[in-house]
Amino acid sequence: MVRRLVRKRTTVLVVSSSVGALILVALGITRVFWVALLLLVLWALISAAGTPVRQAYLNDMIASKQRATVLSFDSLMGSSGGIVVQPLMGRAADVYGYPLSLAISGVIELFAVPFLLASRRRRSPADTATTEAGTPA
Repeated sequence: MVRRLVRKRTTVLVVSSSVGALILVALGITRVFWVALLLLVLWALISAAGTPVRQAYLNDMIASKQRATVLSFDSLMGSSGGIVVQPLMGRAADVYGYPLSLAISGVIELFAVPFLLASRRRRSPADTATTEAGTPA
Protein backbone atom coordinates (compact mmCIF):
# COMPACT_ATOMS: atom_id res chain seq x y z
CA MET A 1 0.00 0.00 0.00
CA VAL A 2 2.77 2.45 0.90
CA ARG A 3 4.48 1.65 -2.40
CA ARG A 4 1.55 3.13 -4.33
CA LEU A 5 1.78 6.42 -2.43
CA VAL A 6 5.49 7.19 -2.78
CA ARG A 7 8.16 6.57 -5.39
CA LYS A 8 11.26 6.58 -3.20
CA ARG A 9 11.94 4.35 -0.24
CA THR A 10 13.86 7.08 1.53
CA THR A 11 10.68 9.17 1.52
CA VAL A 12 8.99 6.49 3.61
CA LEU A 13 12.02 6.22 5.87
CA VAL A 14 12.35 9.98 6.45
CA VAL A 15 8.63 10.44 7.04
CA SER A 16 8.28 7.41 9.33
CA SER A 17 11.33 8.41 11.36
CA SER A 18 10.28 12.06 11.63
CA VAL A 19 6.64 11.36 12.44
CA GLY A 20 7.63 8.59 14.85
CA ALA A 21 9.96 10.98 16.67
CA LEU A 22 7.28 13.67 16.85
CA ILE A 23 4.80 11.15 18.23
CA LEU A 24 7.28 10.15 20.94
CA VAL A 25 7.72 13.80 21.89
CA ALA A 26 3.92 14.22 21.92
CA LEU A 27 3.68 11.15 24.17
CA GLY A 28 6.02 12.93 26.55
CA ILE A 29 3.82 16.02 26.60
CA THR A 30 0.31 14.57 26.82
CA ARG A 31 -1.31 13.88 30.15
CA VAL A 32 -4.53 12.39 28.75
CA PHE A 33 -4.51 8.60 28.84
CA TRP A 34 -6.68 8.06 25.74
CA VAL A 35 -4.60 10.48 23.69
CA ALA A 36 -1.43 8.70 24.82
CA LEU A 37 -2.95 5.35 23.88
CA LEU A 38 -3.90 6.63 20.43
CA LEU A 39 -0.41 8.10 19.93
CA LEU A 40 1.16 4.80 20.96
CA VAL A 41 -0.96 2.91 18.42
CA LEU A 42 -0.04 5.42 15.69
CA TRP A 43 3.65 5.15 16.58
CA ALA A 44 3.48 1.35 16.33
CA LEU A 45 1.69 1.50 12.96
CA ILE A 46 4.19 3.96 11.52
CA SER A 47 7.09 1.86 12.76
CA ALA A 48 5.50 -1.27 11.30
CA ALA A 49 5.12 0.44 7.91
CA GLY A 50 8.70 1.72 7.87
CA THR A 51 10.52 -1.45 8.92
CA PRO A 52 9.94 -3.58 5.78
CA VAL A 53 10.77 -0.60 3.56
CA ARG A 54 14.05 -0.13 5.42
CA GLN A 55 14.90 -3.81 5.10
CA ALA A 56 14.10 -3.85 1.37
CA TYR A 57 16.15 -0.69 0.85
CA LEU A 58 19.17 -2.19 2.60
CA ASN A 59 18.83 -5.49 0.74
CA ASP A 60 18.66 -3.78 -2.65
CA MET A 61 21.48 -1.35 -1.89
CA ILE A 62 24.08 -3.86 -0.74
CA ALA A 63 25.91 -6.15 -3.14
CA SER A 64 25.21 -9.82 -2.49
CA LYS A 65 28.81 -10.56 -1.46
CA GLN A 66 28.67 -8.04 1.39
CA ARG A 67 24.97 -8.33 2.22
CA ALA A 68 25.25 -10.88 5.05
CA THR A 69 28.04 -8.93 6.73
CA VAL A 70 26.27 -5.58 6.50
CA LEU A 71 22.92 -6.98 7.63
CA SER A 72 24.62 -8.73 10.56
CA PHE A 73 26.29 -5.45 11.51
CA ASP A 74 22.93 -3.68 11.22
CA SER A 75 21.38 -6.25 13.54
CA LEU A 76 24.29 -5.88 15.96
CA MET A 77 23.82 -2.11 16.06
CA GLY A 78 20.11 -2.54 16.70
CA SER A 79 20.81 -4.95 19.54
CA SER A 80 23.53 -2.80 21.05
CA GLY A 81 21.17 0.17 20.87
CA GLY A 82 18.77 -1.84 22.99
CA ILE A 83 21.54 -2.79 25.39
CA VAL A 84 22.90 0.75 25.76
CA VAL A 85 20.03 3.15 25.02
CA GLN A 86 17.17 1.34 26.76
CA PRO A 87 18.89 1.28 30.17
CA LEU A 88 19.73 4.97 29.73
CA MET A 89 16.11 5.74 28.92
CA GLY A 90 15.07 3.65 31.93
CA ARG A 91 17.40 5.68 34.11
CA ALA A 92 16.03 8.91 32.62
CA ALA A 93 12.52 7.64 33.44
CA ASP A 94 13.60 6.92 37.02
CA VAL A 95 15.15 10.35 37.45
CA TYR A 96 12.90 12.60 35.33
CA GLY A 97 9.78 10.50 34.72
CA TYR A 98 8.46 8.54 31.77
CA PRO A 99 7.14 11.52 29.81
CA LEU A 100 10.57 13.14 29.55
CA SER A 101 12.15 9.77 28.78
CA LEU A 102 9.77 9.33 25.83
CA ALA A 103 10.48 12.87 24.63
CA ILE A 104 14.24 12.22 24.83
CA SER A 105 13.72 9.04 22.78
CA GLY A 106 11.93 11.10 20.14
CA VAL A 107 14.80 13.58 19.97
CA ILE A 108 17.29 10.72 19.64
CA GLU A 109 15.24 9.26 16.78
CA LEU A 110 15.41 12.60 14.95
CA PHE A 111 19.20 12.17 14.70
CA ALA A 112 18.58 9.50 12.04
CA VAL A 113 16.86 11.92 9.64
CA PRO A 114 20.02 13.70 8.35
CA PHE A 115 21.59 10.32 7.60
CA LEU A 116 18.48 9.20 5.73
CA LEU A 117 18.53 12.42 3.72
CA ALA A 118 22.22 11.87 2.93
CA SER A 119 21.37 8.38 1.71
CA ARG A 120 18.65 9.86 -0.47
CA ARG A 121 21.13 12.28 -2.06
CA ARG A 122 23.19 9.29 -3.26
CA ARG A 123 20.35 8.56 -5.72
CA SER A 124 20.83 4.83 -5.41
CA PRO A 125 18.74 2.66 -7.73
CA ALA A 126 17.63 0.84 -4.55
CA ASP A 127 15.77 3.99 -3.52
CA THR A 128 13.21 3.62 -6.29
CA ALA A 129 10.34 1.41 -5.26
CA THR A 130 9.70 -1.46 -7.65
CA THR A 131 6.78 -3.78 -8.18
CA GLU A 132 6.98 -7.51 -7.55
CA ALA A 133 7.93 -8.03 -11.19
CA GLY A 134 10.94 -5.73 -10.78
CA THR A 135 9.66 -2.82 -12.86
CA PRO A 136 9.54 0.70 -11.43
CA ALA A 137 6.30 1.50 -9.66
